[in-house]
Amino acid sequence: MIRLFIACFAAALLASCTGGRESKAAEEQLPKKNPIVTSTATPQPPPPVDVKQELKTISPAIPLYAGAAYRDDLTRRDTVMIKNQYGPGAEVYTLATDDSFPQVYHYYVTYLAQFRALPAQQPYPPEQQNWRTLEVPLNQAMQDPFIPGDTIPPTGKQVTLQVAETEAEPHTVIRYIVTPAPVQTASK
Repeated sequence: MIRLFIACFAAALLASCTGGRESKAAEEQLPKKNPIVTSTATPQPPPPVDVKQELKTISPAIPLYAGAAYRDDLTRRDTVMIKNQYGPGAEVYTLATDDSFPQVYHYYVTYLAQFRALPAQQPYPPEQQNWRTLEVPLNQAMQDPFIPGDTIPPTGKQVTLQVAETEAEPHTVIRYIVTPAPVQTASK
């Protein structure tokens, strides 16, 4: 019985023997994997936003800085913060420019100076500020112009202009925050 067992064991060893040559893992055949199915249709990027047209639907008097370009990546980033701060119905359009903050500030302050509802501001920001920002609720500021022209209706969609200096590229970020109703500020 033991002889039979040894004979079977020896036959099994000889059957698995490679005949004195080395075997390699690469010689073994890998099992077939399920192929990864990829969609043939590539997702189309959203159509570019025409900020000028979007804001003109509210009022053609809303100023747009000529050197700024719409940035979809910044807008998507800002959307989360704006919706948390202004509510789920808020929209934001973020533009960016490599022009300095004083240039952009001067443009908006000078443009808005034609409206009597905006208190007079210095034409250039103070130089000693480490962080420079400007925030103007345009519906309230753009009333009673010196030069007859368009104003923004005080009721309806509200537009808040935010201009901020950044420490990296781009140098200046311009946000137009549009809310369906006037923004309620929390009072203490």
